Amino acid sequence: MISTTRMATERNRRWPWLGAVCGGVSINAFGGAIGLASGAIDLSPDVQASLPMSSTALAALVLVMVVGIPMGLAAVSAFAGGGRSGPMAHIAGVLLVAWIVVQPAVTGETSWLQGSFGVLGFVIAIRGWRMTVVAGRSAYLISEET
Repeated sequence: MISTTRMATERNRRWPWLGAVCGGVSINAFGGAIGLASGAIDLSPDVQASLPMSSTALAALVLVMVVGIPMGLAAVSAFAGGGRSGPMAHIAGVLLVAWIVVQPAVTGETSWLQGSFGVLGFVIAIRGWRMTVVAGRSAYLISEET
């Protein structure tokens, strides 16, 4: 059996690689949103017409809300080493995968970037889920020993 000290430390562990990946995804989402809102990313008329209300600004706002902010919060938590890093990473990963699934359905266009970010979202979601399971087990073991 693993000692209580190790389990408590595991729950509060920092995850720099996870923070870096989530932070990178967040920065890319904010960059994409700025490009969409400013017009720097030029969408074809067909793609723009397929957006809700044909608004690139609304698409940019949704990108920030669904991907940028959750990934940024997961990155901060992973770097800080809080006990909520697992659930936050899991939720952020699931939201990224959902974005990647919905985006081509709405726009009708695909890119290799969607596949890359879809894989990243899946990896982040699975890692966050595993961290949550391990933290739950450690909390159970700690309470059982006392």
